Amino acid sequence: MTPKPNAPTVLVIDDEVNIANFIKDFLEENGYKVIMAHTGGEGLRMATEFLPDTILLDVELPDTDGYTLCRTMRQTLSLRNKPILLLTVRNDQQNEITGLRAGADDYLTKPINTSRLLVRLDTAIHRNIRELDANPLTHLPGNASIVQEIERRIQSGEPFGVLYADLNNFKAFNDQYGFLRGDQAIRLAAQTIVSGVEDHVEKGAGFVGHIGGDDFVIVVPGPLVEKSCEGIISRFDQMIPQLYDETDRKQGFILGKTRQGQSIEFPIMGIALVAITNRDRTFNHPGEISSLASELKKLAKASPKSTYVMDRRRSDRPPQP
Repeated sequence: MTPKPNAPTVLVIDDEVNIANFIKDFLEENGYKVIMAHTGGEGLRMATEFLPDTILLDVELPDTDGYTLCRTMRQTLSLRNKPILLLTVRNDQQNEITGLRAGADDYLTKPINTSRLLVRLDTAIHRNIRELDANPLTHLPGNASIVQEIERRIQSGEPFGVLYADLNNFKAFNDQYGFLRGDQAIRLAAQTIVSGVEDHVEKGAGFVGHIGGDDFVIVVPGPLVEKSCEGIISRFDQMIPQLYDETDRKQGFILGKTRQGQSIEFPIMGIALVAITNRDRTFNHPGEISSLASELKKLAKASPKSTYVMDRRRSDRPPQP
């Protein structure tokens, strides 16, 4: 059976080639896309590159163990919420507990019961989407998770910044090239935002959510707000021209029309960022932060190029310690 274009992708990390091939053939026959890795290092690289819908991770690998790799993935921003199912020949309770404490979502023993494997995979993927309200295009956490993350930062009292991001000239790009390439642009934006944050923020300290369309929300430690903005812009500006046809890329714009039918040049997409911090003010609710961001968004969108705008106004409330 040939996997459908929107079929879930499973990353199988197992150094036993015969077992990995067996799992791959079985899952592809049942409509999944499958990619494989045979070492922990290769598996981590492929997981961050391809962002699979779920990961089947063998406990015993030549360069590490599955528990350690699972913990590393849980500390990696782009993999933090990915379902991970551990595979092992060890069927004792203690090893299962060790796996769950490492961050695994489920635990399967070898030899693999294929019917059980299908049920566990399907359950893990749908539970992840339901619980995280994950965006189906980027698999990043959605609105409910964004609000929860901001509320958690407010309650903690720690210095933090919330970045609101969207794309300049995305509609013109979507109209010119069609929605499929528009989806590519959204996914690329998500990847560059995650990478830009991970370049500067310690593992586990950052958050990236996808509101919908070309709108994203990023939460980072307060002292790293400007570096995160600069990192996101650098990554985005480096990658986004690759989605344009060569002629448009070389001239630096695409031709479009206004609502009045007049021809107009739309520059290569940029990313607009608005940054709100609790450095000089306190917040009681995420809505307060969102309102401030809406006021500043016009400034960030005024430039066709990638830019960020910091909220530097002070409130009458006492600042955070």
